[in-house]
Amino acid sequence: MSWNLEGLAVEASYLDIPVTGKVTLSRVKYGGGISHHVELFNSIKDGPIARPKGDVVIVDHESVTRVMEAV
Repeated sequence: MSWNLEGLAVEASYLDIPVTGKVTLSRVKYGGGISHHVELFNSIKDGPIARPKGDVVIVDHESVTRVMEAV
């Protein structure tokens, strides 16, 4: 799997919450790790963590569990 996932849909874990969305930015972090900005397809609500549909969350590359074609 390439590290640049821009334009692709992904399933990932954000703060131990499963999320699905489109990667709008993939970048190399300071120190060499990779992170992805994921625009959410659905809103999330888990305890105090709530993000509306369309909001962007940042996930580490290791948290990506599935890569799909963008819809």
